[in-house]
Amino acid sequence: MRNESEKRSNHVLKRIGRYLLKRLEIPLPSYEQRIINNMQNLYREIRPGDVLLVEGRSKLSQIIQIITKSAWSHAAIYLANRLDHSTDDGVQSILNGLGETERQHMLIEADAGNGVIAVSLSKYQDYNIRICRPFGISPQDLEVVMGDAVGNLGNHYDHENLTDLVLLLLPSFFNPFKKRTIQACLGGCTEYKVICSGMIANAFQKVGYPIVPALLPASDVDNHLINDPYGSKLIMRHYSQIVPRDFDLSPNFEIVKYNIIGLGGFDYKSIWAKE
Repeated sequence: MRNESEKRSNHVLKRIGRYLLKRLEIPLPSYEQRIINNMQNLYREIRPGDVLLVEGRSKLSQIIQIITKSAWSHAAIYLANRLDHSTDDGVQSILNGLGETERQHMLIEADAGNGVIAVSLSKYQDYNIRICRPFGISPQDLEVVMGDAVGNLGNHYDHENLTDLVLLLLPSFFNPFKKRTIQACLGGCTEYKVICSGMIANAFQKVGYPIVPALLPASDVDNHLINDPYGSKLIMRHYSQIVPRDFDLSPNFEIVKYNIIGLGGFDYKSIWAKE
């Protein structure tokens, strides 16, 4: 009897949660796009394996931005046309609804409302975005990373992870019963539930590529035995603790400029409208 009551309660809570989530995902009219994205330049400059950061336009995005102290509320990984030969019916259904150019420029993302899905890069044409490129990663490892991201298609979004991230980032007195370390798993942490940045971080970590690793204190390591550019032995943060801003802050990811700087020939004196 108690189990049945718990099941009903959980079902009601999930329905309430989904309703609130839908409300939080409604786009806000006050969104300000600061730079017009030249899509032809973007298509030319972006490469498979790049991480796309997005400044979202919903209330949920604003909450994530406030909690993480960053403009970036969402992350996706770029695959170019690697989904063309997918045998997944859901992927093919998405591709069939797109134009030829859109099919050649696809992303994998974990969406709070839809789980892990494939979308066209053009979805974010009217958003503030940033390209982060993993520096020095081998082509073989990059293929593993992208393959892992594709393998997550259809997985659910880990709302519990999102809640734990909020608690982790808040002052400790808000969360006195959970002591977290950099290696602690947050949320459900199952292979079937992920969040956007955690899914991508997990894929990179599987080939030993760090996003924002932690450093051991100098007293914990013999500096004469270290052979890395950080100057200290590294500890891999658990992927569930990685948020979108970490790809921006990471010393291992290059920031790719594609609108103006990446093209050269920038004449700052000629761009202003004459009064």
